[in-house]
Amino acid sequence: MEIDITDQQKKLPLRISSIQTIVETILRHLKIRKADLSFAFVSSQKIRALNIKYLNRAHTTDVLAFDLSSGEDGAGILSGEIIISTDAVVQNARRFGATPASELALYIIHGILHLTGYDDHTAADRERMRAKEQEVLRALGERPAAALRKSSKSS
Repeated sequence: MEIDITDQQKKLPLRISSIQTIVETILRHLKIRKADLSFAFVSSQKIRALNIKYLNRAHTTDVLAFDLSSGEDGAGILSGEIIISTDAVVQNARRFGATPASELALYIIHGILHLTGYDDHTAADRERMRAKEQEVLRALGERPAAALRKSSKSS
């Protein structure tokens, strides 16, 4: 497992070792044995700029996930970059009465699920993704209800 974590923000104090443990637990739960993932924690301004640049969407978002898997070279390896807005983490934790830690876990799960093929563009896709988010939150010992109100505008 290769998991790189970059903290490019000042809104939320992060413990890299805790994030590493959360990611490893999620991957184990999803039965992913090989992964090359990078996580960047950024401000809402930075994620908005990335959303415009790479997805041509002129709004801020909470999570962006980019699948970097490539044909035969990447066979069997989950590879990607997940970018998370800690401004959104803090704002939505406050808004929904969650802890920043559980909100952050939800965003990490959401990004990883996108890399494993889950999507949230249609109502049916969102329902399927929310159910999986709840399952993984339970595996982390977090409150599953948090996944029910996850924004559909991410990634």
